Amino acid sequence: MKHDFEERKENRIINAHRLAKKNTQEAESLYTTASEMASVIPMGQPILIGHHSEKRDRNYRNRISNKFQQANIKLDKAAYYQDKAKTIENNDAIFSDDPKALEKLNAKLNELKKAQEFMKSSNKCLRKGDKECFLKLEAASENLWDELNKTSPGYGKGFAHFSLSNNNANIRRIQQRIDQLKKLEVKTAIDETINDIRIFENKEANHLQIIFPGKPDEITRKKLKSAGFRWSPREGAWQRHISRSAYLDAQIIVKNITSK
Repeated sequence: MKHDFEERKENRIINAHRLAKKNTQEAESLYTTASEMASVIPMGQPILIGHHSEKRDRNYRNRISNKFQQANIKLDKAAYYQDKAKTIENNDAIFSDDPKALEKLNAKLNELKKAQEFMKSSNKCLRKGDKECFLKLEAASENLWDELNKTSPGYGKGFAHFSLSNNNANIRRIQQRIDQLKKLEVKTAIDETINDIRIFENKEANHLQIIFPGKPDEITRKKLKSAGFRWSPREGAWQRHISRSAYLDAQIIVKNITSK
């Protein structure tokens, strides 16, 4: 089983570009077909009401219109997948199944702490009216001093209280994620087999996996889905994110199968 986070991300980008190209090509094909169909109708030729050709002509024109509409839908899909590829490429969110998650979270935490200290120190200098003190701070500048000295309605000078409280909340949130990931690292992974059905805590992928010797029956599949497990062809397993409840749900499902 391969769990290269960067490779999976790259595959998602490639797939999005592939779908964008596919939909663009299909749109061009539909547009070309519709244009060729429309070209056989003389310019300005109306539908002859009451003529024996009326029904056939209407149907023909409707087919042309439908193809143009389908082409536009395909173009919209192509644009969607292009945007999706860009979003994946530019996404700087830190995912728990990223092997470098701890490293990235610690870096993020340090950034937030530095920002918190800077805001607190800046406000202290501003209260004293000490510009020299402020300019000694890292990231301080003349322009920022002028901006912070502008009085905001309801907040006064400096960094607003909510800026510090929001940043502090983010510090706590990131610290909690770091603590959780550290616990997962030191905790012994669950790996048990009950009547040939394996319950495996795949830490590298950050998923609890249920691996069946064959395809489970429809009732079992419904139970798995209702418990939040999803089939992963790549892993050959039913899986969901690691948690205590995920393990308990997996045990209940597997034991119910084996007790039949």
